[in-house]
Amino acid sequence: MNDKINVIVSGHGKFATGMQGALHLLTKIPDTFQFVDFEEGLSDDDLRKKFQAILNEHAGEQILFFTDLLGGTPYKVAAEFAVKSDNTELVAGCNLGSLLETIYMQFDSASALADALVTYTKSGIDKFSMDTATTSDNNTNDFADGI
Repeated sequence: MNDKINVIVSGHGKFATGMQGALHLLTKIPDTFQFVDFEEGLSDDDLRKKFQAILNEHAGEQILFFTDLLGGTPYKVAAEFAVKSDNTELVAGCNLGSLLETIYMQFDSASALADALVTYTKSGIDKFSMDTATTSDNNTNDFADGI
């Protein structure tokens, strides 16, 4: 758990609350996690105000923004805060696997957490392929318990 690092997950549409719902099915979500949607009809300034309200609650604490898309509005608005604070980090490419990893690992700083998120996110993507062992006539795997 990252009790001293506040994580703000944000993205387009209901991305953030969708991640929150998925995490809730899999684990207990730490109190240090916040989920902020950038829904249709909201302006950059509306999102900025939502972020600022969270930052005001956690003044002086370490913050990590984790957004859906590099260069998207949640990313750009979060970057405005990240450049103003030494204890604020920003990572794009949020996915469920990466969030799960961060919940179960310990980090000393938002910077270390950001580095780990980049690693987890990159390693969490792969292409499924079947090798000759899984395609042989003698194979009885039905994947009932997963892959």
